[in-house]
Amino acid sequence: MSRPKFHYEVKNQSPQVAEILLYGYIGKWEEFDYPRFQALFRDTLKSNKEITIRVHSGGGSVMEGLAIYDLIRGSDCKVTVIIEGMAASMGFIISLAGDVIKINENAFGMAHAVSGGCWGNKSDMLSYVEFIEQCETRLESILKERTKATAEQITEWLTTGKDYWLDAEKCRKLGIADEVIKPTKQRADQNDQTAQNIVNKTPEEAWECFNIQVDFPQNLNSENQMKKEGLLALMTAFGMQGTLTASSSDADFENALKGVFGKAKGADEAQNKLTEFAQERAEALVSAAVRDGKITGAEKEDWKKDAVSNYALVAKSLERMSGKPDPNAEVNRDIPKVEGQHELMNGREKWTFSEWQEKDPQGLGRLETEAKEDFEKLFNAEFK
Repeated sequence: MSRPKFHYEVKNQSPQVAEILLYGYIGKWEEFDYPRFQALFRDTLKSNKEITIRVHSGGGSVMEGLAIYDLIRGSDCKVTVIIEGMAASMGFIISLAGDVIKINENAFGMAHAVSGGCWGNKSDMLSYVEFIEQCETRLESILKERTKATAEQITEWLTTGKDYWLDAEKCRKLGIADEVIKPTKQRADQNDQTAQNIVNKTPEEAWECFNIQVDFPQNLNSENQMKKEGLLALMTAFGMQGTLTASSSDADFENALKGVFGKAKGADEAQNKLTEFAQERAEALVSAAVRDGKITGAEKEDWKKDAVSNYALVAKSLERMSGKPDPNAEVNRDIPKVEGQHELMNGREKWTFSEWQEKDPQGLGRLETEAKEDFEKLFNAEFK
């Protein structure tokens, strides 16, 4: 008689972490038994420090299952068990061998009394009953050690002859599982979407939730079928709904969206101006450092990139570096932050932010450091 195929798979999730799929019934003539499993398990331990065992089993031989349980519990590696579908009877006991035990939301554990049979005389049958009672004692010990079930519950599981199916939440409450794994993929049904569903999504992901096929802002017309519920939920999630409601007209939605895109465009322009300013002052700072012999021309670009991302840190680093002899080296270079109007503003009160960038970018950099309020007023006056 040939044995069923051992439905296992070992795959490396990451370096030194492997996964074993333990699917089927347990026993000499079933999908897996102790000799086959232990060979696989020990071989996996040679190159992995952590193992995840996914269990979907209807149970089987008590002796084979206890041997597998002891093998897992006796290993040095961290073992995480994930129950998929069901872990019944001895499959349930094997699952308890994990250091960490997780169960899928729709999976079940199942415990019941030991069952079996024998052929022989009265003595043989009495001996077999004694053997079953010893097996129950061992299983009772494991269940008491590895779960939060009461002694009365465990005795009931192992003696009444009834199958006790435990859903994922019951397994968690009884300490059988440390975690219930819930599905992460949601049904793509726009009627079920609310602002709460998309609060943590990026704008692109939020648009995708509602499958909005509208060409904004270039082509807003009545031919486009706007999905108002989705748009309203999206705008509510980002605090942009204003006075819009589900009963607002298409024109109201169109005007609101134009306003949103207008603000976005203005924000992009402002960001571009700030980026341009950051590059200009970084260029001025690093060019001066090259001129003063603090860095070489070959290093300039790398320093410039750093100055764009963190101007203050690079400026301080360059200031501390020695370069060509400085006749003013003994002069105190600390420029105190001033109260009221900064000296650089004298005679330049009407300059715009753009004019500062064009005429005196280094001075604008000083304003940002020494007179932040003046700097922000200049920027906001032109771009906000």
